[in-house]
Amino acid sequence: MGHVALGGAGGALVTVALATVMLGVVLYQHEIVTLARRRLRRLSPAPEAPAGPPIERIASDVRRVRAELRALTPGLPMARRIGIIRAYDDLLADACRSLDVPDTLTDLPPGTERDAERLVVEHELEQAGLRLSA
Repeated sequence: MGHVALGGAGGALVTVALATVMLGVVLYQHEIVTLARRRLRRLSPAPEAPAGPPIERIASDVRRVRAELRALTPGLPMARRIGIIRAYDDLLADACRSLDVPDTLTDLPPGTERDAERLVVEHELEQAGLRLSA
């Protein structure tokens, strides 16, 4: 295989073309970088969908069930009362997961300790920005 040498007009043409490309890269550096980033974003995978329901829906459900829990009346069947409390605790646990607040409630058995911990979790969720009252 032989070596091809560009001389005369061909060499000058290659030199001018290379200088033009280099000047263009320097002058349009910002646009080139922006275009490259845009292309990379198109190629990157889409972000993962959240594992649970949206926090807006959780917050709405928490407020609704909390109002129902606070409006319990004497004479309400115990099964209904326990069901509302469990539903509320489940919603608080969902909110904790969504807002990265430690869930210290669900591991406790029903009783006074769990009732007290529910108040702590409500406070922590409010501190994290979740409005519990309507």
